[in-house]
Amino acid sequence: MPNTNSSAILAKTPSHFYNSDMGDQDRGYKLLFSNKEMVRDLLTRFVDPEIAGELDLDFDKMKREHSDFITDDLRERIDDIIWRVNFRGRTLYLCIIIEFQSTEDRWMAARMMTYLGLLYDDIIRGRRCIDGMLPPVLPIVLHTGSVAWRAHCSLKPLIAPSSPALARYAPSLDFLLLDAAAYEESDLAASDDLVSFLFRMERSRAPAELVEQIAKLGSVLELENSAHLRRAFTVYLTKVLLPRKTGRSDIPDLPDLLEVERMITETKPDWAEAWLKEGEMLGEKRGIKLGEKRGLKLGAQQTKRDTALRMIRRGMSVSEVAELVDLPEDEVRLLAGQAIN
Repeated sequence: MPNTNSSAILAKTPSHFYNSDMGDQDRGYKLLFSNKEMVRDLLTRFVDPEIAGELDLDFDKMKREHSDFITDDLRERIDDIIWRVNFRGRTLYLCIIIEFQSTEDRWMAARMMTYLGLLYDDIIRGRRCIDGMLPPVLPIVLHTGSVAWRAHCSLKPLIAPSSPALARYAPSLDFLLLDAAAYEESDLAASDDLVSFLFRMERSRAPAELVEQIAKLGSVLELENSAHLRRAFTVYLTKVLLPRKTGRSDIPDLPDLLEVERMITETKPDWAEAWLKEGEMLGEKRGIKLGEKRGLKLGAQQTKRDTALRMIRRGMSVSEVAELVDLPEDEVRLLAGQAIN
């Protein structure tokens, strides 16, 4: 892989970077995705191949955009991670906005519309349009929470119904949701891309499991040859993941992943109780999620049976009912027998 650390300067994290528990994970993700390798793997592994296949992800052509937009009254400041890449082989910008959410936000589509408006305004003011046109934008929301996202990914459902004439002028915006909680462990286990490593470390249930992932990640990062990215993962582990999993706020600043791996191995007996509790909570959430899926499936089957019974009582044949409600004929015959009895 190309060496993206051309300046040979390690990332220096300001002392105020982690100043509140609620925002640590979001800031940690932003630090990681300020690296081209992370953006590349996110797009190639988790975005629709039809979209990703049209992007030119040559590191020499990917550029990080200025991402602080200030409104005219200087009261609102929005901080995103925006990348500029070549699209369809043309001199055209594709700006990828990655908004990190560790908790679900019902109004995310409305916020995203504001972000895009400010982005386009910045492009217009900077005279960066191409042939008099604004660049296409792929708005991405990366949800890092452990419970699946349920809020709308479109603006239209958030707007109150109106008359057909007025509805023609309602704003419309859809964003691409990449929901970490929606991926099964088997989906992530077979891949060695950097984002899958990140998700697997988030889900680790024991110190030994995390150490294994860090060791594998270290081997992959050797191939990437990026000191900035390696440092970003080190900071993320010591400032975000380990404090959350262990309940400890005294995790020391460490220079490299090898030191993080060594520290976990040496001190893991002290963390067992907190780590186990975190794993149990995650397991409960996944159990609820699986239970909901199973409940929905059972509910759908019961609806089919109730509909079939009504059809049978109206005199329809077993074969007709089976075809219409998509149930096996043997099951419909049993229902017919219950209806007669």
